Amino acid sequence: MQPSTILITGGLGFIFSHVTEYFVAKGWRVIVIDNLSEGSHPEILNNTFTHYNYDVANYGVIELIQKENPDFVVHAAANSDVDHSIKNPQEIFQKNILGTLFVFEACRVIPNLKKFIYVSTDEVYGECEHRKREDEIIFPKNPYSCSKAAGSLLRMAYDNTYSNLKDKTAETRFCNVFGPRQDIRKIMPLIKKSIEEGHSIPLHCEGVGYREYLYVKNIPPVIELILKKGNRNYNLTLNDGFTVKGLVKKAEEITKGKVKTHPAHRPGMDLKYQMDNTRIKDLGWKPLYSFEEGLREYLCEK
Repeated sequence: MQPSTILITGGLGFIFSHVTEYFVAKGWRVIVIDNLSEGSHPEILNNTFTHYNYDVANYGVIELIQKENPDFVVHAAANSDVDHSIKNPQEIFQKNILGTLFVFEACRVIPNLKKFIYVSTDEVYGECEHRKREDEIIFPKNPYSCSKAAGSLLRMAYDNTYSNLKDKTAETRFCNVFGPRQDIRKIMPLIKKSIEEGHSIPLHCEGVGYREYLYVKNIPPVIELILKKGNRNYNLTLNDGFTVKGLVKKAEEITKGKVKTHPAHRPGMDLKYQMDNTRIKDLGWKPLYSFEEGLREYLCEK
């Protein structure tokens, strides 16, 4: 029996490099499209999967994906740097929205496609005064989250319009994922670096920003679950939420170290993201790591 073929855009990035390795280990035929931009991990490149050094925002990616004719597609490629999106919104919109459009265009004409997952973020909800459900309005409030929300609308439009994609699409909305290979500019690697090397880290809005956190090693199995059984949107969170101040305190408790901070400001920053995870739990998701287990493994590894 032929192994399933999965094509992953951004499959060398922080989160999805783990997904790439997971499906390789499961014996799947894995194809990765990743342009080796900042945040990619070419160190995992070997002869166990096919890699195309290509930008999904290039129109030619449509033909490339069609030629590979995968059974499953996961579109994770995106520039996720909020600060960069504030400084260079045109670049973010061009890369994230065009790239997503081209991947959808390819998928709508792949005859034997079984499932397409679009990878999004909790940020599409905007400020969350309560735990947001997947059927609630999205209200993005910075250029990055706006570019991801455009993909959310594309998913609904393509699933509704094109018969080849009808009931074959799904979307993941991640909370803040952390773990090995994460970009140093993100909060968890900054905390770890501060503990280990004494660097001071920026504390936006006095550290009152509240986020939910999920360990990266929980991601690959839930992607497989959605590919096999899922449809429509899924919030991915364990509801382990902290303000940045609370997260710093938790890290100090675990490591017995000290995190240095200094005041900073981020324009347009949402103060609270939180999501309802009922749909993904009802699908049968059983996380491998609790937040504390993941945080302890991440902070204490050398």
